[in-house]
Amino acid sequence: MTTPAHSTRTINLEGAARAAIAGGAPLALLIALGVPGYAAFAMFAGFTAIFGATEPYRQRAVTTGVAGVLQALCMFAGIGVGLLGSPLWLQAVGLVVVLVVAVCTLSALRAIPAQPIFPVFAFVVSALVPMRPADVPLVTTIIVCSVAWAWLVAMSGAVLRRVFHPHAPHRFRPLADRKHRSLAVLRTPALWETVALNIVGSLVAGAVAESIPGLGHPYWAVIAVVSTLPAIRQRHTVVRAGQRVVGTIGGTVIAVGILLLEPSAWWIVVLAVVGQFFAEIFVARNYAVCLLFLTPLALAVSWLSLPEAPQLLALDRVAQTVLGAVVSVGLLLVGRAIERRRGRALGATSAIRTV
Repeated sequence: MTTPAHSTRTINLEGAARAAIAGGAPLALLIALGVPGYAAFAMFAGFTAIFGATEPYRQRAVTTGVAGVLQALCMFAGIGVGLLGSPLWLQAVGLVVVLVVAVCTLSALRAIPAQPIFPVFAFVVSALVPMRPADVPLVTTIIVCSVAWAWLVAMSGAVLRRVFHPHAPHRFRPLADRKHRSLAVLRTPALWETVALNIVGSLVAGAVAESIPGLGHPYWAVIAVVSTLPAIRQRHTVVRAGQRVVGTIGGTVIAVGILLLEPSAWWIVVLAVVGQFFAEIFVARNYAVCLLFLTPLALAVSWLSLPEAPQLLALDRVAQTVLGAVVSVGLLLVGRAIERRRGRALGATSAIRTV
């Protein structure tokens, strides 16, 4: 009897289900306990399960564990900045540190996703969530438990495979080969060029966004930059920046339409689970479509922690995303000019893929 071919549909559904469960369960628990203001921390911890999705489980345990620690440390750093009053200079210093640590860590792991978007997102929002020193023990418990839960969800497939794989092997996606990792990447010019591009782009986008009167949420411009710039030795294209703008605008329209209905916290949980599930389905296929689901998730969960008028959220989200995309494309053009002048590619814009 011939074994059925592996299904690419199963590959997408398996990873998407893990991501949705990892973020959705802690979020639902917070709602049930009456503390929706800390929803953002559960969401950022849930992103832990995204890392290492195709790796063999022994290697995935390390990748996901390190990613979880990174997410937690970035949230704690943001909380520390927030407790000190979130001065702009301290946010900038913290952002630089987060970028250096995140790019180096994810590059050494050869992680997917390789961009530092999730650590940066965790830091900048955590710095803005209203909190008192007395809240820190509770928030610490939420972060640690949510990261641990996400790690367990990410590793749950190992148990399922052991039990069910012998009976229905075609139902499980084939795992990728074990990655060769080396700390030698930390000594390469390519890595530090990638770090420099992210730092320059983030600080420029953040500074410009902060200086525009009438606009809030300058961190969205920063997130647009770090999510659009390439990881080490990936090709930087204008297409990704365009997809970022189109997907964000579409996702923002959807999010505003939902928030104007004043949904209950439980409907936000449903939106978060559905958004995370379909974002993972489409992230490798079409980045713009992925953002149609990811943007409402991010806005809705952030709205639980930092309630604001949906119309103002929409204006800021679109304007800051366009600004970040413009900065990213500007860096692309500068980088290409440097490449032509010196006769070799920048580490972040080489066509050679290492992740």
